[in-house]
Amino acid sequence: MADHDVIVVGGGPGGSTAAWRLARAGLRPLLLDAAVFPRVKVCAGWVTPEALADVEVDPAKYPLTIQPFTACGFAFDGARHETRWRRPASYGIVRKEFDHHLLDRARAAGADAREGARVTAVTRARDEIRVVSERGVFTAPVVIGAGGHHCPVAKAFGEVSEQEEVVIAQESETRLPPECLDALRDGAPELYLEPDLKGYGWYFPKEDVLNIGIGVISGPGVDLPRRRDALLASLRTSGRLPADLRIEPFRGHAYVVRRRAPRRLAGDDFCLVGDAAGLARDLSGEGIGPAIRSGILAAEAVVAHVREGIPIDSYAQEIVRRYGRGETGWLGRQLGRLPDACARVLVRAMLATGATRRHVVLGGIFGMREVPS
Repeated sequence: MADHDVIVVGGGPGGSTAAWRLARAGLRPLLLDAAVFPRVKVCAGWVTPEALADVEVDPAKYPLTIQPFTACGFAFDGARHETRWRRPASYGIVRKEFDHHLLDRARAAGADAREGARVTAVTRARDEIRVVSERGVFTAPVVIGAGGHHCPVAKAFGEVSEQEEVVIAQESETRLPPECLDALRDGAPELYLEPDLKGYGWYFPKEDVLNIGIGVISGPGVDLPRRRDALLASLRTSGRLPADLRIEPFRGHAYVVRRRAPRRLAGDDFCLVGDAAGLARDLSGEGIGPAIRSGILAAEAVVAHVREGIPIDSYAQEIVRRYGRGETGWLGRQLGRLPDACARVLVRAMLATGATRRHVVLGGIFGMREVPS
């Protein structure tokens, strides 16, 4: 008999949430992650009220960095628009802190979480999954892949295609000294849509932390450093980033947008969650919320499979119901059919219209919605 009912590969929000829910349901999950927590995680740290509710984190009681936002600026083609809400529509967290908090909670619930255990191979052996890691070889009847864009479970079972659409990003996150806090002007984040509509940049203050970054769709001729430098120059010129403020070096990462050649989400003995499944929101890349929700759904499917024999494929069906089959969304299809000049006109009109900006762009694409009291 295996020592564990399920192995979770990856300890980010999706993996730790899955392990937490599995342990709370009485199963014996093993979680493996290559890093030692708390570890630096490149991410803007934008989390929605819905995601915090899913993971049962009360913003008022969360003991680490958290910044509620009731406003957000959106700039494109020389115009800037601001949307305000009566209650917080999003929160800023620091991923290094947030991920460690969730992993510790999974461990407290009974999950066997092992850090510094990079997984090097995932194979099927008779009726079990065999997971080879730097801290040993483990087997279980089921494995959950939560290891991000390069997840070894996705590579082994997810039918990863070279035709996937990949977004590349660079971000800098700086902890600011007290004398620099006034330079932030206000606590509202800013989004800067790229002129060619292939990505966007952001300016994201979170208490005494400042995150700046840019992400674009990877492809021929995409010069990410040039776009990054242009964003920094614009922030310096506007005064949002003081000339004498030194920020941390930029770090890069990549993730899949599940709009082309989607990965296989589940099988008889596995499922993929979060970025391993390519669940980042189309156009915005917001991935924490989908990672958490898919971790919950994966845990529910695995519990039903272990205890009642229900096929894990039910998880894939639920993901498709919630997030679609991976095709480009309606807005993306419309923009793709238009000449570049016409697409920019349409985007300008959408951003200039308060209701469309609030509900379609910020609500639909970024998941920013205030929670009713």
